[in-house]
Amino acid sequence: MTHGEFLALHTQCVTAMRNYVGEAEKSCVLLGQCTAEPLSDAERLSLVSQEVAEKEAHSAYLGTKRLLYDAALLGHGFAS
Repeated sequence: MTHGEFLALHTQCVTAMRNYVGEAEKSCVLLGQCTAEPLSDAERLSLVSQEVAEKEAHSAYLGTKRLLYDAALLGHGFAS
């Protein structure tokens, strides 16, 4: 992996992390709006959809971070 590829992967990792944090914040907002009453069907769907979006963003972040971590351990800066 070249140094440029490593830097691009690092940028992707930071972007994925920020996306995950953004989705987690959306989930927290939705959860904070819950009351003692059961959620309506629309609210349930919204909450479940947000949970899926957050999990997908988390998975994307972890995958990108794993690639970056492996590249850091193996070194970079040389053409493969």
